[in-house]
Formats: sequence, structure tokens, C-alpha cells
Amino acid sequence: MTATLVLALVSLLAGSAASKQNFQTLYEWTFLSYDLPDDNYIPQNNLFTGLEVTSDRIFLALPNLRSGVPATLTWLPRPDHPIASYVGKSPPLQPYPGWEWQGTAGNCTGLVSVYRARVDRCNRLWVLDSGVITTLDDYSPVCPPKIFVFDLKTDSLVHNIVLPRQVLRPNSLLTNLVIDYEVAGTAGGFGSFYGFQQQTCDDVFLYITDTAGAAIIVYDVRRAASWRVFDPSMLPHPDHSTYNIAGESFTLPDAVVGIALSPETNIFGAQLHGDQRVLYYHPFAALRLFAIPTSVLQTPPQSEADLQVKLVFEKSSQSASLASDPIDGTLYFNPVSELAIVSLRPGTPYAQIVVKDSEALQFSSDIRVTPNDNYNIWFISSKFQKYFRQTYDPNTINFRIMRIPRHLPSPNKSFAFF
Repeated sequence: MTATLVLALVSLLAGSAASKQNFQTLYEWTFLSYDLPDDNYIPQNNLFTGLEVTSDRIFLALPNLRSGVPATLTWLPRPDHPIASYVGKSPPLQPYPGWEWQGTAGNCTGLVSVYRARVDRCNRLWVLDSGVITTLDDYSPVCPPKIFVFDLKTDSLVHNIVLPRQVLRPNSLLTNLVIDYEVAGTAGGFGSFYGFQQQTCDDVFLYITDTAGAAIIVYDVRRAASWRVFDPSMLPHPDHSTYNIAGESFTLPDAVVGIALSPETNIFGAQLHGDQRVLYYHPFAALRLFAIPTSVLQTPPQSEADLQVKLVFEKSSQSASLASDPIDGTLYFNPVSELAIVSLRPGTPYAQIVVKDSEALQFSSDIRVTPNDNYNIWFISSKFQKYFRQTYDPNTINFRIMRIPRHLPSPNKSFAFF
């Protein structure tokens, strides 16, 4: 990526206020609150990093970054749900699936510290539990990393997957996951690819970021098999480990955290690898966005394997979140210094502003393009720089859940947004 292209994005972000789209603030808080059964709560130590949206609920993940987090996985009613009118603009978070699942670091049977949760096509919630508490204070791995799968019809546990020790490292911190329903295959010789769709709800691959250990862990749910994939592009860049957000700086050498899948090959092929599907990813402490074919990820790596990693784009500043539109493959991320969310069509040389707001968009840790809501774009903001530096203003809004509504054309034709 040339300096010219980087400057093109900077110019767009600095000078295209007219391109901003309207967004809705659905919920907002000064500090996140709960209906607490006890007093295990320090308001300024609670922060959400993960967002997921179903047909009737919003799920929020609140990792145990510091002590005083009573619930690490919570939910709220969708704002268009009938009961939403009773909870107000700043409702208390509800523990999921209940209080008995929260704060179980002592026995490791429940939820310890969750960064992300994702819903699948079978109306189940896949919850990634890092097993690490007080991450920013003393980094205490108290339980093995797990993946819990809940049936959202009954809110009951379906699977409890404990990741094997051989794919982990002493400093592993698992923070993000995507669910791949398509098994990559080949036909017609080199360069011709197609995918097989899932046959059952468990016929999927999971791609999981190890943000402290700088790798992507692949879990084949069908075979209960897993392996670790590493490339230097997953490492943090020492020159980009300090972030500046709204006039405040902090340093955090986080490796790969943002991940997103290109559309399934029966809808649109990924642009960078012919007809291959790819996983996009970026470290937090870096400017570059990369792609790796899912056919490579789904094959246990050999010592000299060519991972076929490709550089996709160079951003103007760091970003944690990354999302992909499942219809046309548009990518969304948040360059943190620009206080904006931008869109990128892979293969094009520049990104475009979607929303920009110096107050509401000080840090967005998760963006979702939601099939359960007409493919509207949902995102959260948390003013993470103030959380990190412990400089929260108790007299202003620090947390928001927001949505960008849009009208979609038919998914069987290509189109451009905004």
C-alpha cells in the first residue's frame, strides 16, 4: 500500500463530513449497571467489548479486564421489542443465561471472562470465554479457555468445548471468533474453488483470535479437532502500539483481534483470491489489513506451508473492530484516531466514511452487519481510552449502542452503499 493511498483515506476522513450517514442511539449509559444480587460491582471497571443481535435480544460481552465485573455476558431487549418501552434509555444489563453462570472463576464451570459471542443460523449463541481475569491489572489465567453454545429458544447449554492445551500458549488471550458454515474444497484443477454448505448445526469451522499469543486458532466442530495458525502479519507492530483517541493516548501491544469472513462462494466470490473465500484480519497495534484463504485455514498447517496471506489495505490509524457484509463483502472498521466508522470494498484503493462523530464514536470495539435486522449496521462505543487511563467523566455518556438503518436492494446483484 503506497503512501498516496494512505493519504487518500486521511483526506476522506478529514474532509468529507457531507458523506456522513445518520445513526440511531438505541441505548446509552454513563456507567453500565445491573440488577445486582450482591455488591460485587465497581462501576468504572465495567466495559463492553462484544455485541451480537438476534431477532429479539441484544447480547453484550463484558470481559473481566479489572475486578468488579459482576456479569461477563449480558442481554437487553431489542429496542423494537414490546418490552423495550418499559426499560428506558439506560436499562440495567441482564445476566445471560442467569446469575448462576457469572463470576465462576473459582470452579470454572460457568462464565469467567467473555470478549465476544456470535449467533449461528440455528438460533444458538456461541460464547468465547478466555478464562483470564483482571487482564489489564495482573493477567490471571484462572480457567481453561472454553466455547459455550446456548440454545436461544430455551437458554440452555448445548455444548461446552474446552480448547486443547496444544493450541494454546501460556499467554493466550482468546478474544474474537467467527463461524464458517462453508467447507472449502477444490474442483476443476488449480485455482478453481467451491464450497460445501453445512449439513447440520455443528457442521462448521470456528476461527478464533489469540490476541496476546498472536495467532488464529481453528476449531473443526464436526471432528472436534483444532490447530494453530501463525503468520508474522498477526503480530503487533511496535511503531503502532500507542493510540490517540480524542486527545488521550495509551499503549497496548495487542496482536490480531479483528476478523471477518468474505461472503460465501455461492453468493459472491472473494475478490483477492479468485473464487476462494477468505478470512480478513488485523492486529489492533498495526495499520495493515490482511486476508488468508479459508481453504488454507481449514487444512492443518505443515511446517513449511504457504499460508497465502495477502495485504488488503493500509489504514490511517489502528482499529479493533472488523465486520463484513455477507451479501456484497463490504468491510467496516473504525480507525480510532478519526472517530469514525468507514467502509472498504476489497480491491479498491480507498475507504469511505460511514459515520463520524467526535463524541459518540470515540472507540468502537465491535461492529455487526445483522441478518436478523435487515442487514442494518450495529455498533457499540465505550471510550476505551478513558477506561484504560481511568479518566471517565461521571457526568457524560460513556457507553452507547448504535445502529445505521439502510434499505437493501436484491442480494442477487452487486451494488454500492453510501
